[in-house]
Amino acid sequence: MIPSIRDLDDLKTFVLVVQERSFTQVASRLGVTKAAIAKRIQGLEKVWNTQLFYRNTRKVIPTRDADLIFQKVITVLENVKDLENSLANKDELEGTLRVTCVSSMSNNFVSEIIEKFQEQNPKITIQLIVTDSLLDLMEESIDIGIRVGTEVPPGLTATELFKNRVSIVASPSYIKTHKQINSPKDLETHNLLYLDLHKVLRFSGTNFSLNDVSRMRNFLSNDAASLVQMGLKGKGVLIRSFWDIEEAVQSGKLIPILGGYSLENFGSVWVVHPNNRTPSRRMMVFRNFIESECSFKFNR
Repeated sequence: MIPSIRDLDDLKTFVLVVQERSFTQVASRLGVTKAAIAKRIQGLEKVWNTQLFYRNTRKVIPTRDADLIFQKVITVLENVKDLENSLANKDELEGTLRVTCVSSMSNNFVSEIIEKFQEQNPKITIQLIVTDSLLDLMEESIDIGIRVGTEVPPGLTATELFKNRVSIVASPSYIKTHKQINSPKDLETHNLLYLDLHKVLRFSGTNFSLNDVSRMRNFLSNDAASLVQMGLKGKGVLIRSFWDIEEAVQSGKLIPILGGYSLENFGSVWVVHPNNRTPSRRMMVFRNFIESECSFKFNR
């Protein structure tokens, strides 16, 4: 017979030991003996069939397995808290949300949305994981992801926030000192700054893709922020998602060009969450808040 977890206090003890790195401090905090703490941890190690901590005379250190389990346990305890609050008819949201997005999104709109959300929900703690890697939301115990794509990966529930329009812009100094650009073909004589994943995009009303007119590219990068900086400094024609350069366009630091030959949309921006996990109330409220804010900001 496979042993099972029978006491939420075991999970709470595990979380505290991970955070405090000490059986002694956790015992003092809970008002029990150090032996009682050790017994609870040993019970969990038996249930999960793995060592959770390395122990020495001064402190305990979580193992890799403990680090992986930690966020899942946090999620379980937060869901229990949500249940308790709903049964007590509490309207105020509290708990932790783990959110992930790429750095350009964080800098341009996600952090601002989080700030507004927390002003309305001060008891919500948000952990924002900023990475250009595509994280497995279930494996990393992440509640919400904000992603760009043409399709929604299996296992995720998605809501479209807005179309990912890609703009062609240049700085005023670049426009003044370089050949005029009247058609996509004219781009062949200009240095182009864009992410490689955009090279397949086609110009409206033509058979040309961005790759077809790329004859000059003296700076290539997988970092969108570096490409934007090069564009602002007048080092070439910049091709970027509109939300990443909107502020610079509004201020006149970048000027749209080739208005009659826009590039096709590069998919959409989505808010996603795992579909095999029952979403908490705070997660759904946060998702709806993101959708509302993005609709106001980008779909006007």
